[in-house]
Amino acid sequence: MTTSARMLIETSIAQLQSLSACLVSELGALGPRRPGESLEARACKEILLSITVLVPKLQAARYVIGEDEQGPLRCRQCEDG
Repeated sequence: MTTSARMLIETSIAQLQSLSACLVSELGALGPRRPGESLEARACKEILLSITVLVPKLQAARYVIGEDEQGPLRCRQCEDG
């Protein structure tokens, strides 16, 4: 099975956005922020922070790849030698 780079990026963005929505919901269920917040709440916040950094980078990568690329995802460094 080959996956185009663009399709892989689109899928990753959608999955990260879904995960983000779940985490926001989970944080809401945990209640208001407290000085001694749980490890679960801190982990959710760390993951959300990472997602907010990754999604814009993936969105930008979409435009670098371009609309016409339909071939399989390849590692250019690996192909160079």
